[in-house]
Amino acid sequence: MRLPLSLHPRRRRGAALVCALVLMLAAMLVGISVSRAAFASIAAARAERERGLAYEAAEAALLDAERDIAAVSAGADPARAAQFTPAGTGGFVEGCGRAGSSRGLCLASSPPAWRAQDLADPGNPALVPYGHYTGANMATGKGLLPAQPPAYLIEQIAPPGAGASLGSFYRITAIGFGSQASVRVVLQSVYRKPKPAPPGGAPPGGDASEPDGSESEPSGAGPPDGAGPPDETGSPKGAGRSGPASPTPPAVQLPAGRIAWREIANWPRLHAEATE
Repeated sequence: MRLPLSLHPRRRRGAALVCALVLMLAAMLVGISVSRAAFASIAAARAERERGLAYEAAEAALLDAERDIAAVSAGADPARAAQFTPAGTGGFVEGCGRAGSSRGLCLASSPPAWRAQDLADPGNPALVPYGHYTGANMATGKGLLPAQPPAYLIEQIAPPGAGASLGSFYRITAIGFGSQASVRVVLQSVYRKPKPAPPGGAPPGGDASEPDGSESEPSGAGPPDGAGPPDETGSPKGAGRSGPASPTPPAVQLPAGRIAWREIANWPRLHAEATE
């Protein structure tokens, strides 16, 4: 009996090998795609961790600069604290101070110091390393710690419409690093230091308020003379034709301390443009 052509042994030789090779190729492609996705996830997680580390270091430098301005740290240098008083602003110079009690203090200029100065250079004398004036410590250079300490500089600015009664305004620019020095984050904040309060008086610049934060009413506040309960029309009895006076809106209270902040993601490009 003769077998059909489709069942002949010679016609089936090599078919199993081809099928096995196709299946192996498909499995290999699936394995490669899974491996690439896994490595991409690991790289993204590492990059996010590095950026988070640099961000936290930069935020720590901002807080350190604010303590430097407020001179609230134990053992603060009196010469440094005097730089942030109305009588001692001589330390703020163009190009930034580079030594002594004026290190890192810059006058507003064009381009601004935070663009002209190389914030990423650890040897830049115009930068204030973390804890230089406050005595704070930060471990760096090991494992998952920042590669180098964060640093900052402080510019004295005069915002439009801000009079002397509001005190002094400073722009703080800080840089933080990840466990690799090539990963860095630049943060910037505006800090307001109120004018010292006169003896026995309320602090100037809109800082007067009750201890619980509510505003005190002006003396003599209340209904005008001759005004009684409202009549049928809803107007106070005895009120003139002009009607009751409109209440005066409360003055805007500008808080002391940090009043604004931002991240400067494109600082490398801005620095390159300022130094061309």
